[in-house]
Amino acid sequence: MEMLLLPALLAIVVKITIFIRYGESLIRNNVNLALFLIAACFLNLIEMFGYEDNYQGNTMLVILLAYYCSAAFLIHSYLNLAIQFSGFSWRLPMVRRILNTLLALMILNIIFNRHLIAGGVYTDIAITRVAGSAYWIIQAYLVFGIVLGITLLTRGYGHLRSNHARQRCFVMLLSTLPPSIVTLVILGSMTAGITVTAAQFMPVAITMMLGMIVYAEEKTRLFKLLAMVPYSRERNLHRKIIEKLTDCIAISDDPQSENALNLKQMMREFEGSVVEHTVGYYSGNQKMAAQALGVSEATISRRARALSSK
Repeated sequence: MEMLLLPALLAIVVKITIFIRYGESLIRNNVNLALFLIAACFLNLIEMFGYEDNYQGNTMLVILLAYYCSAAFLIHSYLNLAIQFSGFSWRLPMVRRILNTLLALMILNIIFNRHLIAGGVYTDIAITRVAGSAYWIIQAYLVFGIVLGITLLTRGYGHLRSNHARQRCFVMLLSTLPPSIVTLVILGSMTAGITVTAAQFMPVAITMMLGMIVYAEEKTRLFKLLAMVPYSRERNLHRKIIEKLTDCIAISDDPQSENALNLKQMMREFEGSVVEHTVGYYSGNQKMAAQALGVSEATISRRARALSSK
């Protein structure tokens, strides 16, 4: 049992650390992300109680109801975060009212409608629900929230004009993968009659998601994160810069040898890598690239021609 608690304990420690380190700035600058972090922490704490095996029936039911209410609020927070990151604005006040109403109805049904969660039982792993005849409503709400959030983020990534906003959308899409895969596997297993509990996997998956999103809030850290993504523009620039730095380290013992460094050539290549990345960042707009780098547009044009000739 202690071994089963380790993932949940590790996840809650990491979440609390994130909240202590970034909570104040998140509440000040990104309330939706702060609420998502709080919801994830609360869900994780409730999961910890699910490993006890000495509860009476009513106590077990209360823990399960609190868990599913927290899961519903977590999905709601995720949707609000996806709306913010994607720049979605079509009839936004009405959409928010609809989402708030759905959340309220879901929580009320979870608490008072025993056709959703009929009760609780203890398995060899942890507490799990006894599904009622309308348990599919909870499943539909969870899947709907994940799919809608992914759809909004995908649309935002394709339509947003700001590269920084598109990068944030991309990171959030990446961060959604672990909990999405775990949720779909768990729901599929439950539908197939396989005994499984989300407390085994979900804490770590959500912690990974939170860590990526919070880490990417600062632009320098966002670049570092994207530099780890295969085939990304950021990884390409990072690789080229590392190659140039490696050349600087490989100084020949004989300065007159054929392998001696050519500083001017190295600087041109380094400059070319930066120009290529910046022009690509601004979708080929050389004027914006020149403004960002503090040089003339003619310099950018000349460097771009030199790169294309290669």
